[in-house]
Amino acid sequence: MKKSCLFALILSASPSLFSVAQSQRQPKVAPGPSEPDWEVVLRDRYGLAMFGDLKNPVKTTAVATPGLFRKAGPGAVRFTPVIALGLTTRTCGGWYRALAEGQASPRKISLWSYEFKNSADDLRTGKNLPPPLGPGSATEFDPGDATFGLWVSNDDFSDGGVFSQPRLVARLNRRLAKQPYKAMIYPNRDKATGTFVPNSFVIGWEYSTNDDFQDVVCQLDNVTLVDEPVVQP
Repeated sequence: MKKSCLFALILSASPSLFSVAQSQRQPKVAPGPSEPDWEVVLRDRYGLAMFGDLKNPVKTTAVATPGLFRKAGPGAVRFTPVIALGLTTRTCGGWYRALAEGQASPRKISLWSYEFKNSADDLRTGKNLPPPLGPGSATEFDPGDATFGLWVSNDDFSDGGVFSQPRLVARLNRRLAKQPYKAMIYPNRDKATGTFVPNSFVIGWEYSTNDDFQDVVCQLDNVTLVDEPVVQP
């Protein structure tokens, strides 16, 4: 087989193995100040490329970028924090139904909380992963047929946190309105086998302003990502 043909075959089989440049519209991802970089977490734990495998890239504007989901099959949806690299104060997460016509803000439904921060050693060894959840926490819910989004917040900030839909961040969070894209969504990949897990996603969250996108890393199961219509905040 000619080298050119072999290269084409490899590229078509595993495109995420090759570097894909960040688009001009995509918010820049900063290195972790004292934690593993998001690019490293994605590569080492999931075999994913930070931009090549990104499912919600900014194509036009941040507020037009999708961030809603729909349940994929029978049973519950699972929304689980799997890595905690943000602040040590309480972090919370949950879901909300997509806004109805004329509805200004979502009704946030809480699922889980934790007060914990993983170390680089935890990521190397697998110790303390996932982070221990607080009393009353749950990771499963059933949205029925409803389209829904996700949210994450930290007690250091009293502004309601961030949403999987950038347009809601732009509308509701004055602190982060200038750069409202705060969740990077990827297909969940089993690095050991190299196969993608059906209807499963990995989400890197940013609730601060440094945009390292690994404050909270979550796994979301039994869902599909909805391609939303373009709307203004």
